[in-house]
Amino acid sequence: MATIKRKKLADSVIDEIKRMLNNGELKKGDKLPNQLEFAAQLGVSRPSLREALHTLTLIGAIEQRPGLGTVIKSGSPTLWAEQLSPPLVSDSNATLELIEARRFIEVGVAELAVKNATKQDVQKMGKLIDEMTTALKEDRPKDYSERDMKFHHQIANASHNRYMLHMFVTIRGLMEQFIRETFTVIPGLLERSLDFHIRIYEDIQKRNAGKAARDMKNHIQDIEKALKNYYKI
Repeated sequence: MATIKRKKLADSVIDEIKRMLNNGELKKGDKLPNQLEFAAQLGVSRPSLREALHTLTLIGAIEQRPGLGTVIKSGSPTLWAEQLSPPLVSDSNATLELIEARRFIEVGVAELAVKNATKQDVQKMGKLIDEMTTALKEDRPKDYSERDMKFHHQIANASHNRYMLHMFVTIRGLMEQFIRETFTVIPGLLERSLDFHIRIYEDIQKRNAGKAARDMKNHIQDIEKALKNYYKI
């Protein structure tokens, strides 16, 4: 079993499990090692492993069976989120296609989060809003970008719909690089981003599905407009 390098640790765990399935080291119905042992084998922390397993559980790739442990439910990695090459901001067509995909996926996810989010889900969003606010005040754009990504992922988790989460996870890796680059090249976008995130958080907190969907759509359209101005389209 290969030791994972420290890049995006939770995503790397998913990649390693997919590799093991492709190579026949794991198959449908197999039990994974306990978390302490598995984390040590992969060279990651237990929180990173738990994050990866949580994502795989939500998309139906694995399941927790009482008295047995974590079991591979889907033996076909092609059914999981595929890892695509992130589009650079310099690639206008790919970037605008990603924005378009985000609009269709995340507006629906926000609406579902209003309906299905637990109290704990909303508290996690609030904590991320606080961290984003602090990162912006202290001029830490990298930290802001990381919290931005986690905020959108938390909304997807809060939808409690494995198929919507599957679609979000598919584009998550693409979004991470895109978000970092966009904040670097487009002035003022970071500040507007925080304002939209606060609105979306409050909409979900107040259980206003229509407004959450509108504010998410407006957030993504604001990014799209800024990019079109940047590309002079």
